[in-house]
Amino acid sequence: MPPLVLDFSLPMQDLHINLLPAPPPTSVNPDKGIQFLISRGFIPDTPIGVAHFLLQRKGLSRQMIGEFLGNSKKQFNRDVLDCVVDEMDFSSMELDEALRKFQAHIRVQGEAQKVERLIEAFSQRYCMCNPEVVQQFHNPDTIFILAFAIILLNTDMYSPNIKPDRKMMLEDFIRNLRGVDDGADIPRELVVGIYERIQQKELKSNEDHVTYVTKVEKSIVGMKTVLSVPHRRLVCCSRLFEVTDVNKLQKQAAHQREVFLFNDLLVILKLCPKKKSSSTYTFCKSVGLLGMQFHLFENEYYSHGITLVTPVSGSEKKQMLHFCALGSDEMQKFVEDLKESIAEVTELEQIRIEWELEKQQGTKTLSFKPGGAQVDSQSKQGSPTGWSKPHSRPSAVIYPFSPTACIPAGLSFGSCKHRSGQDAHPQGLGHRWPQQ
Repeated sequence: MPPLVLDFSLPMQDLHINLLPAPPPTSVNPDKGIQFLISRGFIPDTPIGVAHFLLQRKGLSRQMIGEFLGNSKKQFNRDVLDCVVDEMDFSSMELDEALRKFQAHIRVQGEAQKVERLIEAFSQRYCMCNPEVVQQFHNPDTIFILAFAIILLNTDMYSPNIKPDRKMMLEDFIRNLRGVDDGADIPRELVVGIYERIQQKELKSNEDHVTYVTKVEKSIVGMKTVLSVPHRRLVCCSRLFEVTDVNKLQKQAAHQREVFLFNDLLVILKLCPKKKSSSTYTFCKSVGLLGMQFHLFENEYYSHGITLVTPVSGSEKKQMLHFCALGSDEMQKFVEDLKESIAEVTELEQIRIEWELEKQQGTKTLSFKPGGAQVDSQSKQGSPTGWSKPHSRPSAVIYPFSPTACIPAGLSFGSCKHRSGQDAHPQGLGHRWPQQ
């Protein structure tokens, strides 16, 4: 079972958590993340409770939110999606602008079946908010078809894998939508307006912790490890000085390092000369936090030193890295975050091992809520924990969209806390925490 990025030492309001699994080869399964949170009592075991968590909680991967809500195989996930869209008001909005609002919270991508489920729920909600728009069409399914076409247009228009001369033009978009309204055409001015607004501004999700990690990754040259994965968030970045020999004095300027601490990884970089490279950093090395130990040292040469001891993969040997800071405050802040991150990744590894053992033994996972209540977290019916809890939702008109509504054949698919208040742009100017 993939673990969650979770710091148990913090109260709920300060919790940094991602709907995400552990790194590969562990499978991506946000459903297990929700199960875990419910079993630990962090979120209510109701669709509306999970919906509020997904919409209001900062630090969630928007990609994983889409993965969870797009899972049409589980009734609980479908109920949560219904609750999510019920919280959104699309009244008096153009269809593409309403879709922009929807996608700001949920990344609509991946398997066509999941995309269909998300767009179907969105379209039903849009029709409920705009009954006068529905009356303009011969069939409510036209809203679903048009919304799906907008997603495809956005993908085609902004995909770097599609050459400019192969991208969908306005007349192509109009031609692909001919006759989709029960044989009738959608008004040309409506289609043109949608095309022009998408052309002016891409439909995309709001930034999350993955977005920030991606920005850091793009500023590094020479790094082969992929940084921007859903489970990884940036904890802090510090300017330290690497020490090759703790018993000898060295020129600090020659060994200046920008140390980026992620929740599972430590990446050591050095600044690139601005005139020689368009990148900000050159990659030096990276070490995982699992199994890492550290101790502070002080001698006549280095007043604020730290030694990192990490295991070498496939060997009993240990790798030692030495750093020093210019001041005690800088080192203290780095040590606090490092200690917290190591504790987090260690506990998550223990959870992963326990779940893997239970999976191999073929037994059901029993988690415990505060107060001693046992929760069957592998039940596949109803709520993810196996508890059937009624949830109230306002009655409303349901427009019967067909999941197999005709899609035009011409359309196809082509981090953390900022405590210091300083500029969080990753330029390596001392210890800072990027805003999330």
